[in-house]
Amino acid sequence: MKYKPKSLTSALIFIVIVVAFILLLNYLGIGTLRSATRRGYVGKEGWSSWSASYTLLDGRLQHTIRPETDTLHVDVETESGTISMEMKDADGNVIFSESNIETSSFQVSVPEKVDIVVKASRHKGSFSISSPSDGAVQSGHIFLYGEEHASKEILDKEFELWKTYYSDHGMRNLFVELPYYSAEFLNLWMQSDSDDILDQLYQDWVGTAIHSQDTMDFYKQIKRECPETVFHGTDVGHQYNTTGERYLAYLRENGQDSSEQYRLAEENMQQGQYYYQHSDGAYRENKMVENFIREFDRLNGEDVMGIYGTAHIRIDGMDYSTNTVPCMANQLNAHYGQALQTKDLTLVDGAYRVDTLQIKGKAYTASYFGKTDLSAIFPEYQYREFWRLENAYDDFKDCPTTGNVLPYNNYPMEIEKGQVFVIAYTKADGSVTREYHRADGNTWQGSLVTEEFRMEE
Repeated sequence: MKYKPKSLTSALIFIVIVVAFILLLNYLGIGTLRSATRRGYVGKEGWSSWSASYTLLDGRLQHTIRPETDTLHVDVETESGTISMEMKDADGNVIFSESNIETSSFQVSVPEKVDIVVKASRHKGSFSISSPSDGAVQSGHIFLYGEEHASKEILDKEFELWKTYYSDHGMRNLFVELPYYSAEFLNLWMQSDSDDILDQLYQDWVGTAIHSQDTMDFYKQIKRECPETVFHGTDVGHQYNTTGERYLAYLRENGQDSSEQYRLAEENMQQGQYYYQHSDGAYRENKMVENFIREFDRLNGEDVMGIYGTAHIRIDGMDYSTNTVPCMANQLNAHYGQALQTKDLTLVDGAYRVDTLQIKGKAYTASYFGKTDLSAIFPEYQYREFWRLENAYDDFKDCPTTGNVLPYNNYPMEIEKGQVFVIAYTKADGSVTREYHRADGNTWQGSLVTEEFRMEE
């Protein structure tokens, strides 16, 4: 191939342009420099704000922002590990520096341009650095947590989170994946001397994922230890012919058949009727967003916590049943921006226990990562359980695959290439089927997936 001076000149010009562009981004505060290990990381790097949540952050991140006011609001959540933060002005002067930051909120006075460095050592949690527009009506913060319905381990986590928000931050409003009228009944029960109202709700929930004594205990613990809690139900009208009708009857008996509560309950029941008549998951997701916005905007800037199934709280997710509209948190993020923070509580860093599984006559160490409920999505199934076979990839890497894939985000833990998994599906009739999957680093429709393989005879 002959040397072409013109090509060299073009290449040099291209390199100069790229370097200049990178320098411009750095000057403007667009882009983030990092030298860190990140797992389960969801971040938003903006012109005047920066936030991230993750299951593991280890190393250094740097981002430059241009605040819209002279004050930055900082929220840090620390579950484990350590996190430090330093802020400098345009001349390199340190204007803020703090090490080993625990869960807290604070404000920092800042100039027009701020260079922020975050250093973390195996930190699990989140941080949010925001600069609300001067003079704007301030929205409260929204902390959404994703759950597996009726899981005792997750319910315990949710209660501890709510108790912390309630006791340490004065939060009172708890949003839940229930119909409007179910939450209103919970609020009436909170003021009652008996559990009759809760017991009636429990009977209405027969056949659903939340019909569980652990769910009952969760609500009773809130009543005992956080008695000023106000529930907000933002789902469509499930149990419209039982709970819904009973709530309308209660309002009529108390002369409130012309009240806003009556109107909202009727509207919510109509949502439920439409959803069940048409099996329209996209409709449900959109209505959950509308209901959430209505309830949240009435609180005039108060902070709230919300508890929803994991399918509804992924900021970049779509609705799980039709995959045609953005999921609830995705839409709320577009509406509220930095005010929203989400976290999936079903993701686990360590196994619940370690089992031994016999496969083709060989004993394998198998880390057990729990189970996820499937009944709301696939009525023919109850749940599926996950094991990771340790140091097993070489034994199964050549087994033929079936074409059946499972995206990484369906697993309750982080997935790495070269791992092998056992997945047990328990059906509605109690029967169990087992699949074997391995992570070869393959993708399907743009998502990393594991693929089922067959055991060779």
